[in-house]
Amino acid sequence: MPSKKHTPFLENIPAYALGALDADEASALEAHLKTCASCRDELAAYRALSDSLLMAIPPKTPPASLRRRLQGKLPGAHKSFRSHLKWSLGQSALAVAFIVLLLLNVFSILQIRSFQQQQAQLSGQLQSEQTELALLSYPGIKTIPINENGITGTLLLDSDRNAVALFAWNLPQLPTNQTYQAWLIDSQEDRTSLGIFRPDPNLPFTSFSIVSSNNLSNFVGIGVTVEPSGGSSHPTGSRLFRVGF
Repeated sequence: MPSKKHTPFLENIPAYALGALDADEASALEAHLKTCASCRDELAAYRALSDSLLMAIPPKTPPASLRRRLQGKLPGAHKSFRSHLKWSLGQSALAVAFIVLLLLNVFSILQIRSFQQQQAQLSGQLQSEQTELALLSYPGIKTIPINENGITGTLLLDSDRNAVALFAWNLPQLPTNQTYQAWLIDSQEDRTSLGIFRPDPNLPFTSFSIVSSNNLSNFVGIGVTVEPSGGSSHPTGSRLFRVGF
């Protein structure tokens, strides 16, 4: 029969074979096994029994859900999720910033284009008004009244400088696809374009002035017709009025 001193080591052998013994007791048992052949035989018998029991149970693959749950409990899984979340939020913020910047650029371009159009319109209007004022101050300016189709006004003609200024009241507004076009008329009734113009909806009258590259003394009158937007190479629309020199 085992002695009382030998018995505690013998009782710990089953737990040691299963790896369930704490560190201190395991260390003490391992030291005892070096000097006790009977305990070594007992441990070998328990290990053989435990191995046979494990082999008797067929291996079974754990379900995928269990694998995912176990992986989710690992410390690295939370770190990876946080990194992915930070990366996704960073990408979203970058995309929003890019869209806002793009919209601001488009808005700025549209504003600049609108300002440029307004500047060009004001510059043209200023030049026209300066020409009209200059014509009024020149001596020998010929003043021709306009009164046709309900339109009244005045045509200023400076044959020496080949300058023309038109002031007309009650000129109808036109759709965007149409414009007014002035024509120089020669003695053969041929027409030469003098330019296009549109009424200003903010003004009660319409003014149009130009210094022609043609010698006005070669012409006998001026007429205005309604033409497609951009003008025509020859009159195609209805005549608004005509005045002779």
